[in-house]
Amino acid sequence: MASAGGLTASVQFVGGELASRQLAEQGKKIDPVLRGSLNSTATKTRTERYINPMRGAIKPVRLRAAMKVKRANTRRMNSRIIPSSSGITLLNYNTWGYDAIDATRARLWVRGPAGRKIAAGFINPSSAQRLPWDTRSKRARQTPAMAWAHRRLAMGPSAAYWFKNLTGTQTIRWVNTYLQQEFARRMRKELR
Repeated sequence: MASAGGLTASVQFVGGELASRQLAEQGKKIDPVLRGSLNSTATKTRTERYINPMRGAIKPVRLRAAMKVKRANTRRMNSRIIPSSSGITLLNYNTWGYDAIDATRARLWVRGPAGRKIAAGFINPSSAQRLPWDTRSKRARQTPAMAWAHRRLAMGPSAAYWFKNLTGTQTIRWVNTYLQQEFARRMRKELR
């Protein structure tokens, strides 16, 4: 149902055989009901268990783009939430800041649902703009004249990082319950 890096969480529903027999008696198939239930469960799970808890940290439109829903179809009977493992630009976070180390360097952080998380990069607290910059790569340090041409804004934790932090036993139970209810609702509608 959901996957990020090494994390895979699967859910199952009960009563599929009985439902299949009931639909077969009416000359209907269970597959469309099952696909619809899986797809709406994945979409609702992304919103309720991932987007809403992160609403104060990252704009929902940005997080939705970073957490794709791969829907069930006629060839594949599963629906998945696939979070991006690419970092999210620090400026896309609603709350970010820095802790000064000295006059020209500071450590960056972002605020997530469980508090602060250190971000990769640095900021110059003495500069006029105070933009969060990515730390220079080894290659950029070798060519000082080109270092500023390759300068990039700092990145915060990825959607996959937050996905792993928000996925737990409560989320799995919630998804199982929602899937059962959605399947029962669609079955009642199909049998009418």
